[in-house]
Amino acid sequence: MTSTAAPRPAKAGRPGTTPTAKPLKAAETVAAELRRQIVTGRLKPGDKLHPENVLQAEFDVSRPTLREALRLLESESLITISRGKHGGARVGTVDLASAARQVGVFLQIERVTLADVWLARTIIEPPAAALLAQSRNEAAFAELEANIAAARDAAQHDLLRYADLSAGFSLLITRHCGSKTLHVLASLIYDIIRRQHEHVTERTLSRDSVHALRQESIRSRVKALALMRTGTPAAAERFWRTHLEHMRDLVLAVYTGPATIDVLNEPASRMRAVVKVRRPAASLKADSHE
Repeated sequence: MTSTAAPRPAKAGRPGTTPTAKPLKAAETVAAELRRQIVTGRLKPGDKLHPENVLQAEFDVSRPTLREALRLLESESLITISRGKHGGARVGTVDLASAARQVGVFLQIERVTLADVWLARTIIEPPAAALLAQSRNEAAFAELEANIAAARDAAQHDLLRYADLSAGFSLLITRHCGSKTLHVLASLIYDIIRRQHEHVTERTLSRDSVHALRQESIRSRVKALALMRTGTPAAAERFWRTHLEHMRDLVLAVYTGPATIDVLNEPASRMRAVVKVRRPAASLKADSHE
């Protein structure tokens, strides 16, 4: 795939004149042109960029400038660079997970709290639930139903898996709602939500009262799915917002960890394949009627 050279960066204005914009560095100009070709599809995933000496000639830049431009694109996960005889730069597949990691790190640096993340969820997810209800997408409903069944089983045997499934239910809603923008926004905070579900689970393992909270959450997901299946968008949106606000209050009431989100550390309990659930006999009896 051939890349097209960009014009040389504009020179600064003459003394005494007011420049209209700050000239881009040469490396940024090269990166901007290659980025444009990737975004518009002229360069596709898997395409190999020209060798460095050819790109230098195309863009009329030095090797250090070209390499800086390629490093910029590599930091954005737009290209991958390999060394060796058959190495070089190739267009990569845009990785939403990489963007999500950057967002998570930024939010942690900004000292964002768990309550703030839940607030974002209450803004993003309920409208997505309404859109999904309107779509009557039976394949999506089947996936949500399978998620609930798996979560119900995990709640008895593997609480970290239960935590992941709980977060995954929300992502399924946005994935199938019909709005890619809503799903991307949800995906950017999904890993934060998943980790916080796990951290809350890890810090409340020994509390029998939290088992009732898990069962209540499962019942709410069952009802939400029923509302989406019957095609009542307003009711589905209203119910899911109420559910998220209620669960936020319950989670924050039992959570004793740091207020700031943590996107760097996996729960220590991850080292255990199965987390034993200590439950009162009464809850076992109650579950049999659900």
